[in-house]
Amino acid sequence: MLTQAGRRLLPHARKAIDAIDGVKAAAHPSGGLRGSLTVGMLGGLRLVDVPALAGEFHRRHPSVQLRLQTSRRGTGELIERIKAGSVDAAFVGTNINDQQLRVMPIRSYRLHLVTPADHPLAKRQEVTLAEIAREPFIDMPFGFGQRVVIDDAFAQQSLSRPVVVEVADLTTVPEYVAHGLGVALLPPELVVSSRHDLSVVPVSGAEISWTLSVVVKAGHPASQAVDAFLDLIPRHTRFEFPF
Repeated sequence: MLTQAGRRLLPHARKAIDAIDGVKAAAHPSGGLRGSLTVGMLGGLRLVDVPALAGEFHRRHPSVQLRLQTSRRGTGELIERIKAGSVDAAFVGTNINDQQLRVMPIRSYRLHLVTPADHPLAKRQEVTLAEIAREPFIDMPFGFGQRVVIDDAFAQQSLSRPVVVEVADLTTVPEYVAHGLGVALLPPELVVSSRHDLSVVPVSGAEISWTLSVVVKAGHPASQAVDAFLDLIPRHTRFEFPF
């Protein structure tokens, strides 16, 4: 386990290693990249085909040691790892305005109310946050990007809501709603149009959006391995999938 002093030195050590890796890559006779790359990701992510992305990166740059990590605490923990230097790039889900990070948005989602089909609000044309503030909610745990976005939206209107079920995989939330355990604020793309047990209602009076992005640390040039990985992301982004 690292000491406190060791944790402070870790980002500087990684910068030095990245610089050495860059020299090695430039000097390597084949011109191929070398070194290591650590990428953080969200569980349940389908919008980016991470296995295919990692596979192509490995085939193109076999001398780079690629590590993939997920987080039990979601976007908040991944951002902490980026800033600490233990992760080089990460897929995160929130609206970020942080000068310590370079943020590259992939796709944004407008959130709607999702209810069981027989819920009293299911047939409404629209609802406000005040009208749903007392409803039991299904949501992500604290620290996840979507949870932060929704909590902030309620707080901006001096409102709060009861969250009765917390799940770490966003794609499972509709199932909890369908079984009558509560309502949720979700991208409508997540709710299959053929489902008859759920209803999707727009929210008025508040623009609540959630953005999937890839982030790296700002303030110093990214390693060649990071740049090579980022360049491949558009090739493996699947817009036919909601996440």
